[in-house]
Amino acid sequence: MTIHRWTLAIALLMLPALSQALVWPGAAPCNTTLQACINSASAGATVEIASNATIDESPSLTIPLALQAASGYAPQLLAGRVITVSINSAGTYAVEGIVVQRGYISVTHNSGNATVRLRRNRVLEAIGGATEISIYSPSNASLDYEIAENDVGFFWNTFDGAIRAAIQVIDNGTGNANGSIHDNRVEASGNESAGILVSTRDHVHVTRVFGNWVRGGNRYGSIYLRQGSLTGSGGGSLTGYVVNNIVTPFARTGDAYGIAADAYFGALDLQAFNNTVSGTYSGINVYIASAASGNGRIANNLLAGTILSIALAEGGSGSISNDHNLLFGGSISGTTAGSGTISIDPRLRGAPGNPWLNAGSLAIDAGDSAALGSLLTAAAIARVDAAGLRRFKGSTNAVDIGALEFGDTTFLHRVANAAPNPSSVIDNPASNGLASRYLQVTSNWNPDGATGLYDNHPVGAIYSTATLRWMLRHEDLAVFPDDARFNVFVPAAGSGQYLHAVTAANISGDATSLSAVGLDGQSNRIVLASRDSRDPGGTIYDDLHPFGVFYFAFGGPGSWFVSHLDATAMGAGGGFHIYWQEPSANAFVHTTTAGNSVGNTTRLDHPLLNGRRCARFQITTGIGGSTLNAHQTGVYFTGSNWAIYNQDSANIPLGTEFHVVLDAQQIFRMQRRDLRQRL
Repeated sequence: MTIHRWTLAIALLMLPALSQALVWPGAAPCNTTLQACINSASAGATVEIASNATIDESPSLTIPLALQAASGYAPQLLAGRVITVSINSAGTYAVEGIVVQRGYISVTHNSGNATVRLRRNRVLEAIGGATEISIYSPSNASLDYEIAENDVGFFWNTFDGAIRAAIQVIDNGTGNANGSIHDNRVEASGNESAGILVSTRDHVHVTRVFGNWVRGGNRYGSIYLRQGSLTGSGGGSLTGYVVNNIVTPFARTGDAYGIAADAYFGALDLQAFNNTVSGTYSGINVYIASAASGNGRIANNLLAGTILSIALAEGGSGSISNDHNLLFGGSISGTTAGSGTISIDPRLRGAPGNPWLNAGSLAIDAGDSAALGSLLTAAAIARVDAAGLRRFKGSTNAVDIGALEFGDTTFLHRVANAAPNPSSVIDNPASNGLASRYLQVTSNWNPDGATGLYDNHPVGAIYSTATLRWMLRHEDLAVFPDDARFNVFVPAAGSGQYLHAVTAANISGDATSLSAVGLDGQSNRIVLASRDSRDPGGTIYDDLHPFGVFYFAFGGPGSWFVSHLDATAMGAGGGFHIYWQEPSANAFVHTTTAGNSVGNTTRLDHPLLNGRRCARFQITTGIGGSTLNAHQTGVYFTGSNWAIYNQDSANIPLGTEFHVVLDAQQIFRMQRRDLRQRL
């Protein structure tokens, strides 16, 4: 069947109508204060803040609605201003994309079955030890919550008997609660500062704490789960999935805890998998009191210089097993080391500052892959690591011990002394001699502040069996300009990357259908595609047309396609390097809007990219419904942000999609290098 653009357009018409959206500042009733705009909104509405000016207000939400930054804007409150949400009726309440300079975001769930989303906010400093992002629920109604991709900096140094955390969920009611706290960046300095706290009493509470980077460590734990209280009683339960988190301390103290879980009454089920904790006194500490029960499993964790402690105290019941953990420079107490335990230097790149593994680490492929896979499925957590890239990879798709998977590499390739031919040899140990590492390529206009250089030509990659090197190649046979620059991403072997050959059997009009286990039927995948000119038989087949990726399903399971964006027929020959994974904080779709786009450019807004000119990342054009951007593209640094641009200076249509993948390891490494150079 031929895929037609009108079919995609018809599918768009079938989408449900969007809820009410108000823009502030804007037309009445949003032409005065932000609070007046909020007060005028009806339940279920969205209030978008389309301003970068400092806002001298403390917004308050009392009905179900979303308060969020408009696309392309980063609104911020005046220092001392706060955001409060009071839930008294059922519905969805959201606060997203707002900067709080010195204050907090506080949600109180009084009544009504509620959903709460607190995402992509920045809280720079707290007021008087107040939790920066908090949900408090004394209600007996149900609560669903997501606290994700926030950036918080918290300090508290005075012992006053209270647990003071940067992010917390306090659940004192009955009923059910279900939530996730993921992909947050937390700095909790001071001896009495906790990072993330989940405390529940009589609810049936399930929480997923995953992908967080927490720098802190005190007597309570950088990540702390607590069921019940020291003086209370009851029968609640807390199920905690603590997965793929990275915890390091500001300074090691005698009572600095990494991950802690306590149960004083009721039941605790702790599933702590694939966390990396380094430099704290206690890496993972579990305490089950006499009136409580504790069950669960602690597996695949990397604990460097810390203690693993499991204590069923004073007659506390249950069983918490441990296995496949790496314990180095610490000890284990309250239990014995389970099967697969390793006691050896994990060879971190810079413990505790750089948590990635070096080549040769015995933590690589040493985890229990089947157990982690089952856990992620049961908890509905994406199969990605703490950096947001594939969790299962390598030649055997085995999982590493710790929060980060080894294997992917990103670097910058420069064309030097361009010869009178359309090819440029890549010489890098990450790709040399590796014909089955199907690299991705993105043009970079001005890396590291270099003079901008356009390269408006179709670029592909081919592997030379004579030199055992990958080469970049202009498909139109044009000579590369001297010093043309390209971001190169070399994915690790394993599921999530393959060479797609374009054949008559998989061509439909201007598109070729992809097929791979884990990709077929999965509409939410992030997909990268780079051209490979060589047929499996060795014949060179050039394709001069700009291309993009899209998913199509009409009346049944769907497929991903690579399509010519200029609507010309796809010809059999050559192929595409395909990379795919589940969406994450670092693998996402960017959509062009009036707020983030002008002319031939669209600006990205991401914490790992903003202000970091050393970043190397990948993009592939997508097809947003019937919106086509039929141009060669690249990326460039504006001086404060990264942007995507059309090489021929043509305007990028609004609604264009770009699949974006960031390699956090490369950005982390280059940022540390730049810091050393400045020092």
